[in-house]
Amino acid sequence: MNSDYIKTSLNKDLQTTTHVLVLEDENSRQTIILEEANYSIGRDPRNKIPLISKKVSRFHATLLRRTDMKNRAFSYWLLDGDLQGNRSTNGIFINDKRCLVQELKHEDIIRFGLEIQGSYYVLNNISDLALLQSGDFQQSVESESTIRSNNKIQTQSQNATQHREMKQTLVISEPNMESGDSDTFSVRNSNGDSEITKLASFPELSPNPIIEMDWEGKITYLNPSAVTKFPELKNSPITENHPLLLGLIKNIENHGKNNKLFVREVTIKDQVFEQYIHYLSDKKLIRSYVFDFTKRKVLETQLKESEQRYKAFISQTKEGIFLVDANNKKILEANNALADLLGYGLEEVYSLKLYDLIDLNTATLDEQIDLILASKKEKNFLKQFNYQSKNKLLVELESNITWVSYGDQTILSFAVRPATKNIHQETFIQEQGLYDLETGLPNRQLFMEQFNTAIANSRRYTGLLCIIFLELEILEENQENLSYSLKSNILDGFGKRLRASLRSGDTVAHWELSQFICLLPQVRSIKDVGRVCNRMLESLKPPFFLENKKIHIKSGMGIAIKSQEATNVTAEILLNQGQTALFKSKEAGSNNYKFFDPKIQVEIERLLRIEKLLAHALHRNEFSLYYQPQIDTENYTITGLEALIRWDHPDLGRVTPDQFIPLAEETGLIVPIGEWVIETACLQRQLWQRDNLNLTNQPICINISNQQFHQPNFAGMIKNILYKIQIDPNLLELEITEKTIGGDIELAAKTLTELTLLGVRVALDDFGSGSSALGYLKQFQFSTLKIDLPIIQNFINNNQDKAMITAMIAIAESFNLRVVAEGVETKAQVEKLLQLGCKEIQGNWLSVPVNVEEITTFLARSNYDLE
Repeated sequence: MNSDYIKTSLNKDLQTTTHVLVLEDENSRQTIILEEANYSIGRDPRNKIPLISKKVSRFHATLLRRTDMKNRAFSYWLLDGDLQGNRSTNGIFINDKRCLVQELKHEDIIRFGLEIQGSYYVLNNISDLALLQSGDFQQSVESESTIRSNNKIQTQSQNATQHREMKQTLVISEPNMESGDSDTFSVRNSNGDSEITKLASFPELSPNPIIEMDWEGKITYLNPSAVTKFPELKNSPITENHPLLLGLIKNIENHGKNNKLFVREVTIKDQVFEQYIHYLSDKKLIRSYVFDFTKRKVLETQLKESEQRYKAFISQTKEGIFLVDANNKKILEANNALADLLGYGLEEVYSLKLYDLIDLNTATLDEQIDLILASKKEKNFLKQFNYQSKNKLLVELESNITWVSYGDQTILSFAVRPATKNIHQETFIQEQGLYDLETGLPNRQLFMEQFNTAIANSRRYTGLLCIIFLELEILEENQENLSYSLKSNILDGFGKRLRASLRSGDTVAHWELSQFICLLPQVRSIKDVGRVCNRMLESLKPPFFLENKKIHIKSGMGIAIKSQEATNVTAEILLNQGQTALFKSKEAGSNNYKFFDPKIQVEIERLLRIEKLLAHALHRNEFSLYYQPQIDTENYTITGLEALIRWDHPDLGRVTPDQFIPLAEETGLIVPIGEWVIETACLQRQLWQRDNLNLTNQPICINISNQQFHQPNFAGMIKNILYKIQIDPNLLELEITEKTIGGDIELAAKTLTELTLLGVRVALDDFGSGSSALGYLKQFQFSTLKIDLPIIQNFINNNQDKAMITAMIAIAESFNLRVVAEGVETKAQVEKLLQLGCKEIQGNWLSVPVNVEEITTFLARSNYDLE
């Protein structure tokens, strides 16, 4: 074993890792173990690591070691040039990017000049180091003046070179392979010698099998370990069906030119091996290093089974349990009880740190943890902390804390439960009466604690607070004959379905008998409450299959809502309202929900009906386009027309865009609806052009939603429509907002470039509403700026808005863009805008959006009355 490796491994102050630099060019490859504080690299022989290339500077680069005492590890940084500030001529490139100084990461690829490539590795076991060293070679021995013997790394390199010179690629002679009667292979090297003594010591003495085969599938070398472990390879050297040889020849095309190691796992009968595969393109050989990992696999399987048993145990316990890495305070493991206590989903807990859970500042919490770690292992600490729930509510939990060491890792174990009135009683949650034993859900007492806290917090948050009462009724003719355990299982199943239907952060509790109650502490809108209720109703429809019986149920729901403004609404009032609503639900029949406020009931039913009908509106031809002109107020000419969608339902009547557009965006229907708008508007614009209705190059303008614009094939869809309609691309103007571009700047850049190449105009809508618009003007090509509506509404009496409009016009002129003020309602606004330099307007002052017949009549006029 290499002595430098031993020295690094036994260093007690740092992690047991080995830092390695592999240098290679056309003539050589050498593996260098790094352990000194710095290394100079370059063409001058005085460098600790000399490079033999005329395209490398005399002092080309410097390696510096940086020690991280907190994490007990070190890393290497690569600096271009020497420590006196002199840089190299051709530079250093790390992963194809030129850099002056950079911390090296595992498997970084480094280029010195143009001819020498370096690879940096951080290794954790000796087998990986042996694999790297086994690939070293030297085609010619350098002179003593080039490699000095008094340098430790050069000495190391020379020793490795002597070993490499002994190792030639061996080819098994055909007669011996055919006879198969000798235990020792007869070999010849590249010079025609037939002496096996020239075999390199590493492969021959390695306890792990090493196999070489040529690119035609013939085995050219087996070391003694390979012959012993796999005698079938010796007896049948051209067999490609052996698991270790399977697929190697087929992958020459993919990996033959790549000098990297590839790893795969191979199972032969009941043994498991890791096979490291090296394609040697210059020698047309495939070299494999094989390691027996059977014992490790068995241990891994046993460990996995043990972990599964452990997770099954903690997932069932009613106490909240979680494990924390003492170093970085990240949550490593947690159970469902903890997630339920704090209102998180289990996956969300894994993304948190201890600082996110316990309501203490970082320094205080670190001090508490340090005191625990200073004690003996496995000693129990009983502390009370305020924990932050997902909704930022504080929950006081009693915490039983221990710590253990696992390898190099220190792990803190927390077992938590709601704080007791008398800590010395040390009773469990179930014994305190906080959880229902039949369902495992919070009972009325725990629910009320959470409910009162949610009401107190609702005054600080926008949105709604909601409670939902549910009652279960078993539709079984002989339900009185159902056993207690069966009824208990039905309640348990009912509770689980409710829990699965709610959002993370919501609470469901067993209220009494067959009644349950849900708390939704933060809801954005009434519509979201309706969606949750529909989801619960759907989950409760299927029957229960228990004890070979099919049991149907029905349920009713009563809902009470509290807004932020309703400061006088108490918990008692909301509970009474919820119970009253539940009674209304039961009166109306089974499987429905009722709100306490009948106005909300009407509104939610309307919104959800709209959402359902929207899915059919497109293919039922219920949409139409209305058009609003853009006018140049200086010369009374039309400069463009904006197409606006309208929905007329046979039963609902006119549904306004602000009602159905958000629903379309939420459901994804905005994509097909948006495509219909673009195609219909382009077709109408082409008809007007054909009929010569006083239009020349004025574009048809269409708003594009965020979701629609970010479709990967958006530009392709536009191209297809242009081709189908045969319309001039310059007659189409797509309006997008700054927010849409910022949603995915890389995709936006790609899409905008494609639209520009098509010849389509692009307008920057709502200009002035954000802070990034100026940067986008420089980065992308626009045709029009549309001034944000709120600015136009207020600018008459607001000098700041006037100044903003003046600045926008100046900016637009410098970029050669047209400016349109939208939302113009009065003649005073028109006149003032004209004074400020804004000639083009759009708004109800001239015309509200009108249908296609009215706008066609308008366009047919020879002049437009703007008085």
